[in-house]
Amino acid sequence: MHHLITEMQYALQMAARCLNSTGRVWLVGGSCSLLLQGVEVFSPPRDIDLYADMNSVKTLHTRMEQWSTDKQVLNKSGLYSSILSHYQLNDTQIELVGDFRVTAKGSQYTVEVEGRLHPYAPEIELDGIPMKLMPLSHELLFNLLRERADRYEAIATVMRQKPEHHVPLLVQLLDNNRLEDNHIRHIAELLELPSILQYNAYDRN
Repeated sequence: MHHLITEMQYALQMAARCLNSTGRVWLVGGSCSLLLQGVEVFSPPRDIDLYADMNSVKTLHTRMEQWSTDKQVLNKSGLYSSILSHYQLNDTQIELVGDFRVTAKGSQYTVEVEGRLHPYAPEIELDGIPMKLMPLSHELLFNLLRERADRYEAIATVMRQKPEHHVPLLVQLLDNNRLEDNHIRHIAELLELPSILQYNAYDRN
């Protein structure tokens, strides 16, 4: 397992202790989550990304408001739509992302933290403080949609080592979102799983 630099780990521990007290569901995502799951990341994390659903993000923001640098806003930028806010904890920036949606080249992916991702999220402890990490199946889809080959190739390498840990959630994500055929084919190639090809871009909803 890779480790975060001391300052960022300390900030993550402080944020986790604070957010855990709300009883709400949230997950650590981005490069911090990848590092903590043994995925090779070529540059150190610049910030900490936290994800939650619409029904939790306001409560989480209120709990971290002592560190906030802006207000929560509906942010629509490029591929993304989310409820977004930022925080500064010592020298570490934290980003809280709620109701996150990605649209890219005909594919549409909605991030469902509590009902979909949280049950599969790996749990870790940093100096006794528990937190859960974004499952790699989410990270694979997200980074594929935003064309981050350096990320999705490294993620797929780890997923191929224990596909039984990752494929059940991946199947759910493909079943409940709309991905165009090229994205489906790419996932099948990355994971060396031809069975994924059955999830073509028909309208499942």
